[in-house]
Amino acid sequence: MPHPLGRTPSKIIAVHLNYRSRAAERGRIPVHPSYFLKPPSSLAGDGDDIPRPTGCELMGFEGEIALVIGRRARRISPERGWDHVAHVTAANDAGVYDLQYADRGSNLRSKGADGFTPLGPRLLDARALDPAALRPRLVADRLP
Repeated sequence: MPHPLGRTPSKIIAVHLNYRSRAAERGRIPVHPSYFLKPPSSLAGDGDDIPRPTGCELMGFEGEIALVIGRRARRISPERGWDHVAHVTAANDAGVYDLQYADRGSNLRSKGADGFTPLGPRLLDARALDPAALRPRLVADRLP
């Protein structure tokens, strides 16, 4: 199934350690958020297979909330950020932790492979949602 965006976005920005529980697992809560880019070719649809690279032993999956920006958002205050979100959808952030040592925070090799960012199955209108009420949940019934 194709991803629900219907077009390829110009960029995908992901946040490192964006959930307190995940940060606590890693033993560090960052003072400032840090980001990494995922290539648009990493997008896949809900239900698509996530390819496990040959020799990969440590593959992880993280359920995420994906925000689809609907209009230009540059140098805006955090209070105005949600005004620029058009849609919300589910995302899976797959990662090959065998390669994480080589990325030094960029996550390009460990999280940027083709098909490593499944989205969907549908887009939800952000105007109808309370951002504080969103909770991710990963259903792991089709993981390799």
